[in-house]
Amino acid sequence: MHLKLRAFFIILIISLMSFSHPVLAQDNQKAEDVEMIRQLELFAEVFSVVRDNYVEDTADEDLIEGALNGALESLDPHSSYVPQEEHSERQKSARREYGGLGIEITAEAGLVLVNYALPGGPADKAGIKRGDYITAVEGEKVLGKSLDDAVEGMRGLAGDPITVTVLSPDNTSRDVTVIREIIYGRAVRHRIEEGVGYIYIESFNHPRLTEDVEAAVEDLKSEAGGTLPGLIIDVRSNGGGRVDQVVNVTGYFLDGGEVFSSRGRTADMTRRYHAEAGELLPSVPLVVMINSQSASASEIIAGALQDRNRALVVGRRSFGKGSVQSILQIGNEGALRLTTERYYTPSGRSIQGLGIMPDVLVSQTPDSEETRRRFRESDLQNALGNAETDVEENFSEMLFPPDSHPDDEDYQLQQAIRLVKSPDHKQRLTSRNKFPF
Repeated sequence: MHLKLRAFFIILIISLMSFSHPVLAQDNQKAEDVEMIRQLELFAEVFSVVRDNYVEDTADEDLIEGALNGALESLDPHSSYVPQEEHSERQKSARREYGGLGIEITAEAGLVLVNYALPGGPADKAGIKRGDYITAVEGEKVLGKSLDDAVEGMRGLAGDPITVTVLSPDNTSRDVTVIREIIYGRAVRHRIEEGVGYIYIESFNHPRLTEDVEAAVEDLKSEAGGTLPGLIIDVRSNGGGRVDQVVNVTGYFLDGGEVFSSRGRTADMTRRYHAEAGELLPSVPLVVMINSQSASASEIIAGALQDRNRALVVGRRSFGKGSVQSILQIGNEGALRLTTERYYTPSGRSIQGLGIMPDVLVSQTPDSEETRRRFRESDLQNALGNAETDVEENFSEMLFPPDSHPDDEDYQLQQAIRLVKSPDHKQRLTSRNKFPF
């Protein structure tokens, strides 16, 4: 077994090296090539010894997968190998797919209250509206059940019918049959908050995000009587997502110009991403809210609007996930998630390990050691470094809620509202002079 494995790996590495090094056939005695083969022989021998002598039986695929991930994790914490089945499941999860009715619900007085019915979704098509109560599922009353149990009873295979009993606000009750569908959860939440617009973006992975953001802006303008006096974009705890989505969404608030750039191993691997001309809310004051768990795409939108003097950023220094992972399919055997580039804001700032520093530092909780201590990208094992100077939050300038501040009130949002309404919002933007265009 030792000899077979050793021969296999030697043939494999020579084949790979021949593709990347045309001169290898003429000069295959380079010191680095010889050392590479020696190390691969060592791997084959260790693999065989573990396979034959470990205290418990081991599966070859588990050992290989573990070895691959061990090698990749030594590079940085975001590179990994994913088997095909797990890769497919991750793709499905990223799209937030499930078979359901297309409603958002809460428990109220022992019943299920419909807070939102997805436009065009199965419940909406069946006539279920916001404000309706669901009192029974397939004839079984929900009274006395937990909300989780009630939701579980509504889930099922797409295409299957389900009958729910609906109680309308006028106290009329009816049975409604709904055909379950694969549902894409809402990409955004929006509302008028103390006279200004508020949009919360949960993820940049949603396939309809750009359409939903545009619809939210139009809805907010309508609610405000046609003109918004200000808009808050909340990407707190947003872990990021698709590049095309963040470019499109950021572009809604810029009149063309650069959104961000990504740079690879060499200078010719630089790519620049630009917004299209024409913004949705020209001259409307903007504030972007971030926290220590805002990462990747959410850092791109905050950094772009900050650098381009379009928005003030409020909250805590963001996570600092400034690297790009490419998903490389490996035949039918799985996918390689490999770090291939770094993100840079329009002014050329690297996000990696540093994140975005808010213009106004605001904590969500009162001052304490726990509040000050936040886990970020730079705390991850083998995190990519950054040649720029490390950035630390200035706690003497940070706004903290008083100890008496109610837990159910969003202190950061309150400060964002105050800032977007401030008469010196524009002056603060221009005086900052981050990256004038």
